[in-house]
Amino acid sequence: MNFTKLVILTNMPSPYQVEFFNAIKEKIDLEVIYARKTLKTRKWNFEKYIEHRHIFLKGNLKERLTKMKELLTGSTETTVFIVSGYNLPEFLYAIKILNSRHMPWLFWGEKIRLQNFTVKKLTILSLIKKARAVLAMGEQAASIYYEILKMPVYILPYHIDTQKFEERTSYFHNGKVNFLYSGQMIKRKGVHVLEKAVLSLDKPYLEKTFFHFIGDGESLSALKEALRALENVKFYGFVKYENLSALYKMGDVFLFPSLYDGWGVALTEGMAAGMLPVSTYTTGAAVQNILHGINGYIIPPDNPKELATLLKYLVDNKEIIPHMGKKAREYAVKYNDVRKGTDKLLNILNSI
Repeated sequence: MNFTKLVILTNMPSPYQVEFFNAIKEKIDLEVIYARKTLKTRKWNFEKYIEHRHIFLKGNLKERLTKMKELLTGSTETTVFIVSGYNLPEFLYAIKILNSRHMPWLFWGEKIRLQNFTVKKLTILSLIKKARAVLAMGEQAASIYYEILKMPVYILPYHIDTQKFEERTSYFHNGKVNFLYSGQMIKRKGVHVLEKAVLSLDKPYLEKTFFHFIGDGESLSALKEALRALENVKFYGFVKYENLSALYKMGDVFLFPSLYDGWGVALTEGMAAGMLPVSTYTTGAAVQNILHGINGYIIPPDNPKELATLLKYLVDNKEIIPHMGKKAREYAVKYNDVRKGTDKLLNILNSI
């Protein structure tokens, strides 16, 4: 594909996207169109870290759609577009404009849930089929998109700046095995599974462990109440992205028991920080990055008993944690760094 400029349409400036886009702009003329600055459910304030050219759509829906049309139709013939998602009317409107004008574009998305198909989703997929290719968030997503659309599909997950996480030199800083969870405190992330697994541990195991919970959400109050009698638990609430790496140094094992996650950037961050990752086979990032028994463990979702069994195993065999944690970091740096992701994206665009 011959192009001189890349325009990416995405929801809002999340930490990992901003890092990725900042890296991309070092290699190509990049402009990012953000549909909004933030959401009520997100506490990110990452606008100050944006180093790439960008535009925020403003005003009511009609005004945002008008601006979107102006931006797309005013582009040059050597501009290629990437649309990240289809869950907003601005995205669907953009896709329709790109298709009607036969402009080169690619769709970039997480895996879709096959059991949730609707007429609307099928209609959206028919629009995506007119893209030059699909950029899928991981192997699971790629398999699903190819099965449904039978079109070129490339794997391009979210990438992170792994250099922000220092290589680990020590573990068990307090003499205990430190289990750390970081993410939204909501049911989909499996926090109720963590709660049940922790409460099932016998006193000898509780004395050898410490649990760190980072994040906020609707399940936080209930989790605090359920674990309030335990002395080996600490809640940090929402933590600014720039402060995460310091907290991650305290963790030895990263727990990410999502019931479902299209990708799961927090998992790759935990790996980059040198923690041994534990996640589920319904988490895209886990399936692609965890080599079971080598650099982490994958368990079934919504299974507190199996999680508790693994927690006890890791306490009983804690000598394996530093070795596997370092393997996890090596894997994250090799495959999930923003610089590697940038090169991969440009190779994909040049090959189409």
